[in-house]
Amino acid sequence: MKKNYFILFYSIFLFNNVYSQMSSEVVPISETYSSNGKFKLLSISYDNEFPNLKGESFVSYTQEYDSTGVRKKFYKVKRSFDIYEGNPFFTAISNDGRKIIYLTNYIYENGLENKNITYYIDGRLEKTYTTEEFINCDKNKEKCNLFYDNQFQIFESFNSTIKQYKKTVSEKDIFLDKSFVFNKNDTIYLIDSRKKITLYDLDKGKIIGTKIDFDSIYPKIKNIEPIKSRISYYKYPYKYVIDIQNSKDNEKLSASISKMADLKFISINDSTFHKYKLFRIELSGYMDRKGKFEIENLETDPVFNKKLIEDYITTTTFKTDFIPREVDKIHLKYFFGGYRSYDDKIAEKETLKEKERRKEEFKKRLTLEKIDNIYIPKNLYECLTELDRILNFEIKKQLIETKDSWEFNSHMGRLGMWIRNNWGINGGSRLLKYFNDKSIGKETSGNDVISGTIINQYIIWLKGDKNAWKIWEKQNPNK
Repeated sequence: MKKNYFILFYSIFLFNNVYSQMSSEVVPISETYSSNGKFKLLSISYDNEFPNLKGESFVSYTQEYDSTGVRKKFYKVKRSFDIYEGNPFFTAISNDGRKIIYLTNYIYENGLENKNITYYIDGRLEKTYTTEEFINCDKNKEKCNLFYDNQFQIFESFNSTIKQYKKTVSEKDIFLDKSFVFNKNDTIYLIDSRKKITLYDLDKGKIIGTKIDFDSIYPKIKNIEPIKSRISYYKYPYKYVIDIQNSKDNEKLSASISKMADLKFISINDSTFHKYKLFRIELSGYMDRKGKFEIENLETDPVFNKKLIEDYITTTTFKTDFIPREVDKIHLKYFFGGYRSYDDKIAEKETLKEKERRKEEFKKRLTLEKIDNIYIPKNLYECLTELDRILNFEIKKQLIETKDSWEFNSHMGRLGMWIRNNWGINGGSRLLKYFNDKSIGKETSGNDVISGTIINQYIIWLKGDKNAWKIWEKQNPNK
């Protein structure tokens, strides 16, 4: 049965692919074997958000040993291949141990290695595919999800951890639930959301079959028992980077930086956190069991001596008692908090300067055609044409069929949130000014009203009335 070990942190599934960040209390360690059983791919994630690359993978022989009796290692890949039982992630290793393929419905970050399908030879990225490329699917005309999913149709209930198939469920349905993707002798069989099969030659690294009707091939594959990856989990420690402690004196990193910068650290839980302008630091990296911190990213406001902070972090030995016994390192992030002057009067002056800077920034944003390289519509009509351009077939279909548009405007990471964040409804833009000039969006929760208006008008647009926006504009003149 499929088990959901993760929670959805947020999801914006608007475009070509699904952009999602997910978070889990438990982190996977997976073992995947080649079809001939000669090679094992051990993948370890060091981070609780996925899918991402923050981990390591090791390929080893299963039947060859060194002089100490330990299985011979083949090579290492500097990334994890995140797999969670029963969820849309899959990896396979070839019979010669040299090729690895990873497939995911979700994309968390940009970059080649974060494509939906990635293919490696000897640990080096060789090929990538988007979902549409891999399964030969047109996102503007059909639903293009990488994996077939019939869970909601075949199980009695999703309220309990033990799931039972409905009495009407057929053998085909059970096969589709258990074997929507598998590796058989270096041929990957993938059943997508359209119930079409893609065949991929893992050894040669190429697609050898596409859009094959499932029913036509089912008699040939129904008795195949795919070898599943073995997955174990460890509990993520939730240690924030500000709290790592010097092993010599137990001093937290936040306090050490406070001394270096002669600034007062203000925790995110401090009652004055939002009162003053705070100078910020971004820091992420890996803590190993020896107490050494490998910096992945360090960004500081100009007030800090960045080199001094970097040298301190890289030369200090930190306490490691929080690292789970299952792993030798852990990824840490979230520098929650900031710094200000110990002198309240100086802090107040800096706060006033920051408020003036933000006012000027807000004014500037009201005139910009693009913000963060995203085009900002200048009126309702452009909102509708932009949505028509960027939304895929599946989202448009859901919008047409919805009985309550609020579900698309909620704060759970759907279309409304994307509009508010990316079109400057939150933070200021010419589109915000357009609605405010009509006295829309100035009330409590006004930003939600704006995004809700856009969504409602777009639903009308999708249903065929391409002139309704003109009527809306006449009904809502500038005030």
